[in-house]
Amino acid sequence: MTSRQPPALRVIIITSGREYQEAAAWAAPTFARHLRDPREVSVLLPEQEDVIDALAGHSLKFGFQIERFPLRAARDEMFTSRLKCQAFVFAVSCLNPHELLLLVDADTCCLKPLAVPTGIEDEILKGKIGLAPDIEDRHFQKETDPWYLVAEERTTYVNSGVILAGARSLDLFKTFQELSEQSLFLHGPFQDQKVINFALGKYFRNRLVLLDPVYNGINPVLSTRTLIVHYAGGAGYLGSQARKAAHEEVCRGTLNPAGFTPSEIVQSSSAEPSAHTLGPTAIETIAPPGTGGFLRLVHSSSRS
Repeated sequence: MTSRQPPALRVIIITSGREYQEAAAWAAPTFARHLRDPREVSVLLPEQEDVIDALAGHSLKFGFQIERFPLRAARDEMFTSRLKCQAFVFAVSCLNPHELLLLVDADTCCLKPLAVPTGIEDEILKGKIGLAPDIEDRHFQKETDPWYLVAEERTTYVNSGVILAGARSLDLFKTFQELSEQSLFLHGPFQDQKVINFALGKYFRNRLVLLDPVYNGINPVLSTRTLIVHYAGGAGYLGSQARKAAHEEVCRGTLNPAGFTPSEIVQSSSAEPSAHTLGPTAIETIAPPGTGGFLRLVHSSSRS
């Protein structure tokens, strides 16, 4: 009996604007480094947008792809929501039935080789989508909000910075896009995340697979098992926030571990592994500042 071949895993980073292209230029190589073929990693940006030199240069150096999609959205307060929801549909519609796709934000960094448990693979290939819980429940509490869900409708509140999908989930992403373009969803916080959590609770309660938080480790809440670290923050504000520099520092360190002095990496002896294991990922994690069982990192050339 021949052993089962795991489905191919692709990674797409959705980005737009100089600051987010700069972040993607550092994020993409970390994913390319941890997949068998760096060409399975793509940065996806609107077809009308110029590619900055840093992104083009890193694509040539590290081997990841730059792809384009047709965007129909003005740069208003809900630009990020429509950008991502339209890009989701484009990316998922290009998949074949036996591919898995990680849709990730530009402010992420892949720390270790990526693997998906067989049981989750099967669920995703059948049409479900995988997201990790957010660090807090952000369901809206006002009944007057158009995206309000009663308690019985709410699923686990998830963070949309990392999504695992397959070709059969295209109908979900089309619904996300339709909602993102409705006038009721053209204001308010949390952009596409608000749309996705509303749709999952209202229409697709049986289509959500909860991923282990190691797939979306939101800084600074990281374990030593984190596979993907996510410098989450306000959509559209990356360029004005300190998390952009911190994200670049960790990406640089992942790509060049020799640039980090081992004596400056401190791990708490009280760290305990999670009960959820995801296979052979016992590689030392380099992670941003944290305490109590998490890793603390200081770069040898860090900025003051």
